[in-house]
Amino acid sequence: MTKIPEETIEEIRSKTDIVDLVGEYVQLTKRGRNWFGLCPFHGENTPSFSVSEEKQIFHCFGCGAGGNAITFIMDIENSPFTEAISKLAGRAGIELDVSFSETSSSGRSNEHQHMIEAHTLAANFYSHLLLNTVEGEKALQYLEQRGFSREHIEKYGIGWSLDDREVLTQLLERKKFDMKEMELAGLCIMKNDGTGYFDRFRGRIMFPLHDDNGNVVAFSGRTLSNSKEEAKYLNSPETPIFEKSRLLYNFHNARLNVRKTGKVILFEGFMDTIAAERAGIMNSVAVMGTSLSDTHLTKMKRIANQLIICCDGDKAGWDAAKRFAVLSKQKGMDAKIALLPGKMDPDEYITTFGGESFAEKVIGNPHSYMSFIMAYYKRSKNLSHENDVLQYIHEVMEELAQKISPVERDLMIRQLTAETGVSPNALNEQLMKKVGKHAKQQKVMQPEGGQAIPMAVSTRKVSGIERAERLLLCHLLNDGNLFDRIRDDHEELFFREEYAAIFIRLAGFYEKHGMPDFHRFAESLEDRELRKVVMDAAMLERDPDFAEQEIEDCIHHLKRQRINRRIEEMMHESKEAEKMNDHTRALELAREIIQLRKSLSAM
Repeated sequence: MTKIPEETIEEIRSKTDIVDLVGEYVQLTKRGRNWFGLCPFHGENTPSFSVSEEKQIFHCFGCGAGGNAITFIMDIENSPFTEAISKLAGRAGIELDVSFSETSSSGRSNEHQHMIEAHTLAANFYSHLLLNTVEGEKALQYLEQRGFSREHIEKYGIGWSLDDREVLTQLLERKKFDMKEMELAGLCIMKNDGTGYFDRFRGRIMFPLHDDNGNVVAFSGRTLSNSKEEAKYLNSPETPIFEKSRLLYNFHNARLNVRKTGKVILFEGFMDTIAAERAGIMNSVAVMGTSLSDTHLTKMKRIANQLIICCDGDKAGWDAAKRFAVLSKQKGMDAKIALLPGKMDPDEYITTFGGESFAEKVIGNPHSYMSFIMAYYKRSKNLSHENDVLQYIHEVMEELAQKISPVERDLMIRQLTAETGVSPNALNEQLMKKVGKHAKQQKVMQPEGGQAIPMAVSTRKVSGIERAERLLLCHLLNDGNLFDRIRDDHEELFFREEYAAIFIRLAGFYEKHGMPDFHRFAESLEDRELRKVVMDAAMLERDPDFAEQEIEDCIHHLKRQRINRRIEEMMHESKEAEKMNDHTRALELAREIIQLRKSLSAM
């Protein structure tokens, strides 16, 4: 593989602003000199993820993740250094050597890369069949009648699978793909007699499903037939590269627009997302025939201030909207619900009333959580019947008793009075009873002491040894001469395995590069945990005027700790020797312990 010149790596790093890069994955807010957001590497509700524009590094005070633009891509996309460099080079408009690009693309250290390559091949094949063959004409006409332009068809990679049992299978075999792996990837199915494979998708309009990085990882195929004997949509099964609970349709396209607007629109199905874009709405995503998962919500919360939920207007759609709204509220998201008239779905509304009306009257005029909840409970009630009125009030009160603002409660009480004729005083009295009941339940659920445990940024205590190791590593990363001195004078200085491993790798780095460069050193480490340790140390504040004193203090502390540990080990050995009546060995150990204690006193 062609080696990437160091000057090219530096050019890519210097032309990549880390705030802009991280902002494509995480919603950032500036506080003081740094930017903060929810960490993309662990679940959290309070931002502890910091990005420094000045230093061009990131750090999470919760999980310890840290690094620069290149290591951020390595970590967030689980890709090796070469892949990260290639991606950032393209982003910065820097051309890499062709031989390097080809090698890095084909040599990606991803155990499932062949599955992704096969899906890319299949997507291109299906697209060609739809747009350029006689066999695809009927499907193309259908899409055009549904309002799809060629531009949208090409953007979403929509294609057509022939009504042939083995056409894709044969193509994959010709391209030398492992067919067992292709079966595991969901593209093929083994024949009953075990003699070969056949295509999973046949005679369907094919919609590629992409992961967060834009890779095709699955398909959803729509039949043109109206037969009730076969499913209207057929989705890929879950595979090592496709999990419905993790994938949001169009997330890779919508991410930048969500970041710009601060809003993400959530639909039930991917066809709604495509229809919304035809209406000029560019910040929508959809779940893939599954419930809204915690992973889905975490992804959206990182990049958006507000979630707008838009489901179908039928009963199933209302129920889905309520589930989505409740889960979003539990996740701490500002969720609003856009309602459709009658039993329409978004595609039908846009076709009937136009995209402008959809954008303004539906998406542009969403209901608050409580407003939607009241509409949800009221739609199945006849408020001229007393039982329905009582049930309606009970259901709304249960919601009002949760944590919502006093102003919102007042508005809802007034609305209830207008709808049911029950006085505000009576409603408020019942509400207070509900609030009291909920407070008692919360108290029972709280830990001993009567207070909920607040979320801490980090509860792990850092030992004196760790502080000394971290500060010493900080100096070693910034001073090559110090490294040479310590390597020659102090063997086995570090206690913990990760620091010892970093010390060995740092020796190789200095032999190769000569000059200190903690950015480049961190990028050279494949192990993400070691990168975290390096960046954590690199970000420590050093005092140049007292550098030698700091270094001496660290070495002195670590030496004392090593002697103390050796004394503890020898005392244990001495006790064991006494148990075995080996008095000679016990006496030797006692003498050595005395000498070690003397050395401690002399330090």
